[in-house]
Amino acid sequence: MRSRAAALGAAGAVVVLAIALLLLLSGGDGTSKGTPPASAAARLVPADALVYVHLSTDGHRSETRAAAKLANAFPSWPKLRDAIVTRLQAPGCDLATKALKSADEAALAIFDTGGSARANSLVLVDTGKQHPGAKQRGCGSLSSSYVGTFLAIGQPESLALAAKLAKAGGRGSLAEAAGPRQMFAKLPADRVVDGWLSADGVRRLLAPQGGLLGVVGTLFDQATLKGAAFGLAAAGNRAKLTVASQLDPSLATGASKAGSGFKPFHPTLASAVPADAMAYLGVSNLAPALQRLLAAAGTSAGSFKPLVGSLDRPLHKIFPGEVAIILTAATPAPVLTLLGATKDEAGARQALTALPVAVRKTLSTAVWDGKVAVATNPKGIAAVKRDGKHLTDLANWQLSVGNHPDLRSSLLFLDFSRLLTLGEETGLSASSAYRSAKADLQKVRAIGASTSGTSSESTAEISLLITP
Repeated sequence: MRSRAAALGAAGAVVVLAIALLLLLSGGDGTSKGTPPASAAARLVPADALVYVHLSTDGHRSETRAAAKLANAFPSWPKLRDAIVTRLQAPGCDLATKALKSADEAALAIFDTGGSARANSLVLVDTGKQHPGAKQRGCGSLSSSYVGTFLAIGQPESLALAAKLAKAGGRGSLAEAAGPRQMFAKLPADRVVDGWLSADGVRRLLAPQGGLLGVVGTLFDQATLKGAAFGLAAAGNRAKLTVASQLDPSLATGASKAGSGFKPFHPTLASAVPADAMAYLGVSNLAPALQRLLAAAGTSAGSFKPLVGSLDRPLHKIFPGEVAIILTAATPAPVLTLLGATKDEAGARQALTALPVAVRKTLSTAVWDGKVAVATNPKGIAAVKRDGKHLTDLANWQLSVGNHPDLRSSLLFLDFSRLLTLGEETGLSASSAYRSAKADLQKVRAIGASTSGTSSESTAEISLLITP
């Protein structure tokens, strides 16, 4: 199953990128309608789809043109665009290329069709007109047909399912499913890309992939996740991704039942984080934050492990409320620092002395001016105690997360330029994969994110600042 899913994922990625071509091929000079993008494709996709990715390809929307301009900031885009055109113009199947030039929307879905151990795919491109009498035909290794105004490409059973949903007026489709419909309604109207990831899609198709896709799967996944809608918008030199997740509290087990999720809090410690920090994560509950940090860091997490595992309970006593998780540059490894506020400095010192002896020899600690800190290196303590500019004084902070609502479940800032510099100093430049992507990665200045939610739903807003 995994090999089949991986193959579909790779093929689907090519198709999705191909659809994105219209962002550059469409030079429409109309104005935005000020409404969400056309979304009729979701009516031809089953409600239990594993993955659904949808693009607004309407060149008359100002949002689409803004996304095209931002895409052009990345050096690799022209080469990628040309390669995609070549892939689309395979012998006997240039239908998608032709249809995209006048389409308002296009989509890719991966789903189970029942009675089979494999997932199937479906590509949908809106042609804007009906095609009476059109018959199913071959399209490379797949088949193509027309369903209403949509060109549909996929396995024969995928085309049959799309036709069945169309005949039923969309009943049983993703567009009519209560949960996805509720989450899609929370996405910004100016989005140019949106979609849906079911919990099964995250766990079956993303998490097992490893690499970047695996990290995305890990960060999306939650014990109570049912599915998540996402939308990407672009304006000026900023791209903004919104993720609205549907949760089911009844799925909670073990630690998640004990309330290990992020609780709403008023961020106050960001103003104490040094301006040269590479990364900051503000949360109200330390355990899940550290676990996700380790999951995202993967094999690079070795130097952080002293702050998790057997230390969970002692650290909870030291940091019972808001905590700032700070990453500062150092070699041979970055320094991880936990910073919290305390009204009882004597109690904080006592809690620090209660840490295991071996741990106290490994970590640096400090209590001062109503604050308490634990770090993997004395440099971390020195950084948070130092006078001078702080993270909240920076323009990149203001542009990426400075306008966040006062009550959040988590708050994140990454100085991406500093992270890349550290990576190069610690051997990243030796990677051929990094060298090939370096010019594009250097275009990302900073990443900011904030989350909020309840036990039944959560929303994350992620901003990327791009150098023009």
